[in-house]
Amino acid sequence: MDDLILEFLASPVMREALPPALLIAIVTASMSVMVMAHRLSFLTVGVSHASLAGLGLAVTLSLPLLPTATVFAVLIALLLALIPRKKGISEDAGTGILFAGSMALGVLLISTANSAEVDLFGLLFGNILTISPVDLKWLYFMSGLIPVLFFLAARAWWSIAFDAVTADASGLPVSSLRLLLYGLVGLTVILCVKLAGIVLTAGLMILPAACAWFWGRSLFSLWLLSVLFSLLGTITGLIWSYIYEWPSGATVVLALCALFVISWSLNWGKSWATVYKG
Repeated sequence: MDDLILEFLASPVMREALPPALLIAIVTASMSVMVMAHRLSFLTVGVSHASLAGLGLAVTLSLPLLPTATVFAVLIALLLALIPRKKGISEDAGTGILFAGSMALGVLLISTANSAEVDLFGLLFGNILTISPVDLKWLYFMSGLIPVLFFLAARAWWSIAFDAVTADASGLPVSSLRLLLYGLVGLTVILCVKLAGIVLTAGLMILPAACAWFWGRSLFSLWLLSVLFSLLGTITGLIWSYIYEWPSGATVVLALCALFVISWSLNWGKSWATVYKG
């Protein structure tokens, strides 16, 4: 096993893929805490699938792939935040409508493009090993922007998640902060596309915090544990991907699922041991 890990680290392809993958892991782990706290899991699924329309527009109009998809994903996320709930459209219904419509538009646009221009498997399931220099610059820029905004707004988001009425009464701009959160979820979703693809992005946005939720209590402890779980899952997944020649995105998500099962099992065993002693 040690030889395989050394071989993994010596691989030029893996050495190039590891830094952006770890950056994505840190950013998504941070945002996953707020996704869990605000119960936005379905939003991440909807925005990630809706982003296929943005990718389709980029391919059809020969526009930069990730920047175009980013603008589209953020617009979709903000539109979901602005849906008037009192008009009979709930947030989950609105997400489903935009998810289906945007996904259908993306499929039609991509189906009309030259197959040589589109790596459909990479878009759907991710492939961090084929990241281009242009994509790398975009990822580095986004990986710097999202954490700055996250740390500036984290405590306010945390307060809103558990008591929005009190947060509003204390003077926090709840509506603006909610828009910012949804917009950052849209940005983070596109950040994940190269690693996990459209289909598996929700795993990166949910699983790290889901693992941490068994052990952390405060905002800081949840964030720290979420980052550690995300980094461990990403590194483990990439190593498995290298050893067994599996798709990198799917393997990373599978590793995070394994960590979730382990966390749940240990926490369940701890709870039963406490009950038994009592």
